[in-house]
Amino acid sequence: MARYSVKIGIILLVLWVVPIVGLMLAVAGFVLGIVSYGNLKDDMARAGIFLNSLGFGLSLLNLAVSFYLFASGEVDISNMIEQLNQLE
Repeated sequence: MARYSVKIGIILLVLWVVPIVGLMLAVAGFVLGIVSYGNLKDDMARAGIFLNSLGFGLSLLNLAVSFYLFASGEVDISNMIEQLNQLE
């Protein structure tokens, strides 16, 4: 299970830019790392826990910044949709 936790952590370091996917992967990888560390006390499990914690933090930061930008009006969704419709 420790290897899967590390693999999920590596994938997570790429997919943290999509907050919902990143948070779900981080929780899954973190749980696998914790269970594996409890059984084996393996360094791979520690690496998985670290990578998934880092990915979780980055995903959470990305989510918080996105909410802030939308709430403050820095990003105008209606303008973005209008520009996309003009491309068609």
